[in-house]
Amino acid sequence: MKLKQLEGYLGDVAAFREPKVQLEQYPTTAHLASRILYTAESSFGDIDGKAVVDLGCGCGMLSVAAAMMGAKS
Repeated sequence: MKLKQLEGYLGDVAAFREPKVQLEQYPTTAHLASRILYTAESSFGDIDGKAVVDLGCGCGMLSVAAAMMGAKS
């Protein structure tokens, strides 16, 4: 998947309307998430076919991106 295509798909993922800083709910933008995951896969082969864990307390932007890039779980 191309970088801009991934960013476009992630742009449709709902983000927090009112993130709670005390819960450390910091939104990850589609722009940032696409670049993090694209770099992890294209430079290191760390996504496709691998088990990927998103341990954040956000809206799952990184999990969605990993699944779209072929993470097995």
